[in-house]
Amino acid sequence: MRASNDGLWDWDLKTNKIFYSDRWKKMLGFNEDEISDTPDEWLSRIHPEDHDRVRASIDAYMEGTTSHFEIEYRIRHFNDNYLWMMAKGLAIRTPSGRATRFAGSQTDVSERKSNEEQMIYDALHDTLTSIPNRTLLLDRIRQSLVRRKRYPKTSFAIIFIDLDRFRLVNESLGHIHGDELLQLISARLKETIPISDTVARLGGDEFSILLQDIDSVTDVEVIAKDIQNSFSKPFFLGDREVFASASMGIAHSDNDYKTPEEILRDSELAMYRAKRDGKSQSIVFQPQFRQSSLSPIDLDTDLRRALDRDEMELHYQPIISMRDRTISGFEALLRWSHRSRGVISPNEFIPLAEETGLIYDLGQWVLGKACKQIAAWNKSKKKEDQLEISINLSSRQFSDPNLVEGIVENIEKSGFDAEFLKIEITESALMQNAQRSVSMLNQLKDLNIKVCVDDFGTGYSSLSYLHTFPIDTLKIDRSFVHDMSRNFRNMEIIRTIIMLAHNLKLDVIAEGVETREQDAQLSALGCQFAQGFYFSRPINSSDAALLIQQNHQW
Repeated sequence: MRASNDGLWDWDLKTNKIFYSDRWKKMLGFNEDEISDTPDEWLSRIHPEDHDRVRASIDAYMEGTTSHFEIEYRIRHFNDNYLWMMAKGLAIRTPSGRATRFAGSQTDVSERKSNEEQMIYDALHDTLTSIPNRTLLLDRIRQSLVRRKRYPKTSFAIIFIDLDRFRLVNESLGHIHGDELLQLISARLKETIPISDTVARLGGDEFSILLQDIDSVTDVEVIAKDIQNSFSKPFFLGDREVFASASMGIAHSDNDYKTPEEILRDSELAMYRAKRDGKSQSIVFQPQFRQSSLSPIDLDTDLRRALDRDEMELHYQPIISMRDRTISGFEALLRWSHRSRGVISPNEFIPLAEETGLIYDLGQWVLGKACKQIAAWNKSKKKEDQLEISINLSSRQFSDPNLVEGIVENIEKSGFDAEFLKIEITESALMQNAQRSVSMLNQLKDLNIKVCVDDFGTGYSSLSYLHTFPIDTLKIDRSFVHDMSRNFRNMEIIRTIIMLAHNLKLDVIAEGVETREQDAQLSALGCQFAQGFYFSRPINSSDAALLIQQNHQW
């Protein structure tokens, strides 16, 4: 079956002639008599950026410095387009090791490559406007910081832009016209600045511009004024003329920033000052702007607006299969990047969300975002290779009567297969109302959703309930794993939990794995899955996509 889809080749190294199968030729758009038997028919068509790499790989295999030949590269089709191919080959050698014949196949992997490239592009660009998103902007700022460290005379600046009264457009004309205005504004911003600079949408009505090779703050202020002037020209939404203005904050690299988040934060603080002082203006950051602090009331207010401002982000921590050392899934973890305070710990804002009743909206957002993301990652995977996503529920969420309905809604919207969703609930949450918990868990199981008892061993549950609750997984709390190498009691607790789980036909995940020794001990004890800093910290979606693409093994 494989041979019927792949192009075959057979290289006689003594005569330096290659037999190319008809399929090999047709893959490149040629008829049988249009390709001769020389190596140049193959090698000359390889993309210039890939040619030396392919040649070096062939030479290394021929010389015996590599044990196998397998490589992906671009090759020119008859119509002058390039296709992605994967070539595999095997050499026949003399007793002395000299290769006399080299045969193999080429497989068209263009569709897979295109999907991978699209996945990476989507992770780095704003869906609505197609301009760079926060992730790509931070990466480019990081590159600018590295360049400045290497060449101290180079400089750059950030302009943080927040549209004034944008909410009025959404409320009076509707979200469709609001989205259209954001698209028009992003296009106009791109027209206003040099092509080498970056315009990014941070979320909502907020944009940021990275200006390279800016000598002084005065130059940045001139560009900010040009942007404000460009906004004075009307935007046409259907038959309506709409005018816009913006509050802008400027931060220059002369402040010797160490991280991209620092300069972005300071530009945002300057933007706040511009908005406070009358809007429709730009203000340059001053160090004293950092002195303002947030009261609990401010934090409550900002939490209510965090989703609208696109300040919430999911990070993903890989869960590793101890059997084959590959990623079996991810745990989705919520992060809040506050515009002035930076990253706020979930330990601070989750209790606040529960107190204010915002936990349901946050939970729905997490479910929707995580299901959509894992559905995208699983799209090109075989059924047996599908990844699971684990999502934590607080006790307040678990007691919400609309929980199951909300989960179903998000699964249907994302097109995600429910059997790859795992809900994590603590022992304490389950035991608050055991009878109700059984009913709720049964509803989840009816949907093929898996259930994991989080922080197992730290609560006050009765082991007898493990027979009653329809659960799939026990997660060993990190407090046991942390000291397992030195604390015999912790080791025995972990051993007991794993034996208990196996007897009940449950999976076991150990969290908080930080050392090679812990990894080896857990594997020896029969733990099926593990997660922790030893494998990977929680990472953003683009970094997680790269891990998946690399098919990383630990």
